[in-house]
Amino acid sequence: MNKELFNPVQTTPYTLNHKLKVHLWKLVNKTIFRCFPNQVKKPRILLLRLFGAKISSTVNINRHCNIDHPWNLSMGHLSSLGEYSWIYCLDKVVIGEKCCIGKDVYLITGSHNLSEVDFKLETKAIIIKDCCWVSTGAFVMPGITLAEFSVVGARAMVTRNTESFDIIGGNPAKFIRKRIFNQK
Repeated sequence: MNKELFNPVQTTPYTLNHKLKVHLWKLVNKTIFRCFPNQVKKPRILLLRLFGAKISSTVNINRHCNIDHPWNLSMGHLSSLGEYSWIYCLDKVVIGEKCCIGKDVYLITGSHNLSEVDFKLETKAIIIKDCCWVSTGAFVMPGITLAEFSVVGARAMVTRNTESFDIIGGNPAKFIRKRIFNQK
């Protein structure tokens, strides 16, 4: 490889209008979005919807979470985003119903192509199906689908899709066991 051809300068493929929308949202996300206490959910839901998010009126979004490109976010009934979580929606992030995304969780939809000399941006959607729990400090990488009732252990790095009722953990995350509910 000729190092003169290597140009890892990170440029965005976005239009000026798109960049302005991104910066306006960042301003809102760092100011108005955080003004309301966590018990007052509706203003955050309204702000996200104004920027194109498709979210249920019953979601719980911590005021300290960071959501980039909210127009690519959808969340179902009774789902939540924890404190200081980062939802990097360069591509679609779909969170089903009754999902808990814990504190300090990173949902990352973008990366760069390491095989290209220009370090081209690549994005892939993240799908989190109903009734999943992503524990504290976990990372979910681009293109991942978490099947129904999956649990991701604390600090796990998810690089593969799960099957329904899987409990995974570690770095990289590996299958631990199936989730079994006690019968009442």
